[in-house]
Amino acid sequence: MAQRPVLADLALAPAARTASVTSGPVAAAGQATTVLLGVHCTAATGTTPTLDVALEESADGATWTAVAGSAAAQLTAAGNRTAFATVAKNFVRVAATIGGTTPSFTFSAAVHVLPN
Repeated sequence: MAQRPVLADLALAPAARTASVTSGPVAAAGQATTVLLGVHCTAATGTTPTLDVALEESADGATWTAVAGSAAAQLTAAGNRTAFATVAKNFVRVAATIGGTTPSFTFSAAVHVLPN
């Protein structure tokens, strides 16, 4: 089996966050590329806090759409989550949605791009 290049980026650096956030474009993934999303959460506070993390894609780096099937399982406490998806557009980024009453999550998110 031939070696394939892997692109990786820390899309969202470790930090405490209280509101939803998106990363900047993290990769020029190209067409039909497999992407691995990794989320590492070290703390969660608030009343019924929720953290939903997924991938978005863009052809131009300006207009973004959700990548079907790329959502990691919801976090409500410290833990790790992963998700795989295939993107069809050139750029990918991470979208994190935080919910609950006075929620705070300390987390990071990484993206690994495996070109076909």
